[in-house]
Amino acid sequence: MSEYVDAAWLAERLRATSSKDLGQELTRLIDGGELAPGSHLPTIRDFARAAGVSPGTVMTAWSRVRDSGRLHTRRRGGTVVVDPSRPVAASSNGQVDWQHIEISLVTPDSALQPDLGVALGEALLATPDLHSPERAYLSERLRSSIEHTWPFEAAAWNCVGGGSEAVVLATAAAASGGPIGVEEPVSPGYLDILRQLGIEAFGIRADEHGPTVDSVTTALSRGATALIMQPSGAYAMSGALSAGRARELAEAVGPETWVVEDDSAGPLASAEPASLGVHLPDRVLRIRSYCKAFGIDLRTAVLGGSAELIDRTVRLRSFGMASNSRILQNALAHLIDDPDVAHAMTRARGRYRLRRRAALDAFTSAGLHASASPDGFVVWVRVPDETSALINLARQGIVAAAGSKSFVTTTDGLLRFSILQLPEDRDRVVDLAEAVHAAVNSADREYFD
Repeated sequence: MSEYVDAAWLAERLRATSSKDLGQELTRLIDGGELAPGSHLPTIRDFARAAGVSPGTVMTAWSRVRDSGRLHTRRRGGTVVVDPSRPVAASSNGQVDWQHIEISLVTPDSALQPDLGVALGEALLATPDLHSPERAYLSERLRSSIEHTWPFEAAAWNCVGGGSEAVVLATAAAASGGPIGVEEPVSPGYLDILRQLGIEAFGIRADEHGPTVDSVTTALSRGATALIMQPSGAYAMSGALSAGRARELAEAVGPETWVVEDDSAGPLASAEPASLGVHLPDRVLRIRSYCKAFGIDLRTAVLGGSAELIDRTVRLRSFGMASNSRILQNALAHLIDDPDVAHAMTRARGRYRLRRRAALDAFTSAGLHASASPDGFVVWVRVPDETSALINLARQGIVAAAGSKSFVTTTDGLLRFSILQLPEDRDRVVDLAEAVHAAVNSADREYFD
């Protein structure tokens, strides 16, 4: 499936007149997701006429972008946008081999993550207190890199080994033995951890603006001592926390309630998510994870907010004896400050946006009810029989995830598909949607009684 780009439309977005600047603007359009892989650019002469530049300037600009691997010129086929980051896994018959594409686990596309070599090398050279016996719960360099981007003034900081560890520590610190309210749906595996910790959870419904006030007040009336929220909506079904909803929730939360905000999207969010910490800085602990954006081996998530909760997380982590490597912390600071990495994140957001949109369009066109939040890592598909659909998909070599495992409360049948590694060939995504439709509507059923 391909799209032919109108010359006038493209000229409106590419205002440069030099070949260098024109190539850079075209690269930004591609990396930002406005020009999807498979899009056919107008002919050089048509674009030159629409943009008021010479054909030679356009030819040189297109050549610059082609050299970066973002364009491919076919004989008699024109110039087409391509994705240089990753090939689509295919079987011998030319179809996508879904067994080699991870859609059940929320695993990022490593081709869209930055090279850590420069950051780690620079951190080794620029860590003056290397090997210091004093624990650095947050290095000065990392603090200076993140403090001005935090959505509220944090009273204290901590740095731990990734987003999963951060949310477990923060949950344990905030719960203090009592029940908690959890925004649904949650990230995979979180509810299993709560059961292992012996923490009772109440489900909190969310809409396009975040957790609903009624659902939060219901959880509080049932005795919830803490609320666990996902402001970026990475696993939400429709939206992220809005500033207005954050204000309403802050008014509804009592003075004895802790709030943990798990921003698992980090730099992959299109904008800094809203926070209750703007209104309740002493009661909120914010987590920002960098694992999806920069890679799991960086092993670094930052916590900032309530001094009391931060102190609890420090003590819960190996009785206060554990702290992250200064090298990893300062490498993270380098990545946050590096403009080239910022550009790579713009590209990653654009690629993920394309994959999310393609999945939603394909599932909807196949007659399925699908939804996702604007910055979501997953697409949710409603099904009448979750178990039957999973079994029928497995027969086709497609491993989806059971949506019910992301909810505290009983919910209708749902399948969860990660969009992070989806191929950007829209025809292949349509094939997936049609396979799901067939699995949902198959007459085959598995009975276990």
